[in-house]
Amino acid sequence: MDLLTYIAEMSRRVALAEACGTSPEYLWQIANRWRGKRPSPELAATIERETERLGPERVPKEPLIFGPSANADRQAVGALVDSRMSKRALRSKFGFKTDAHLAKLLKLPLAEVEAWPEEQGVPALPQVVQLLGVQPQAEAATAPEDTDIDRIVSVDAA
Repeated sequence: MDLLTYIAEMSRRVALAEACGTSPEYLWQIANRWRGKRPSPELAATIERETERLGPERVPKEPLIFGPSANADRQAVGALVDSRMSKRALRSKFGFKTDAHLAKLLKLPLAEVEAWPEEQGVPALPQVVQLLGVQPQAEAATAPEDTDIDRIVSVDAA
């Protein structure tokens, strides 16, 4: 359960605020992220502990501190891409009536977009994946290759 749902009932909000040593208004502000308000890690842990004690459900502390999980959004969009969204569905998602608009948005030739079947999945081109909000996975950082490795020799001490 999220904090906003938990404190929707005013009596529960007041009880939680008293248990946490804060005001009901501040709980509302952090639940709505009003002006970017977030609880401190200590307050988030206290909210988690007190909601579990007061019931009916526990409010986890991680979304309070870090916001909604980015992985959840990425997985939801990934499911859209994996389900192979049709060209028609992609056009309707953005409110386009013709392939020309979609081609312009994707920066692809119109003939290529027109060649996609209407009801089959669109190809997972980088433009489509980026348009749907899926960020490419960052490759593991590798150390730059040492170009002088062959010139290094051991030095014998006399």
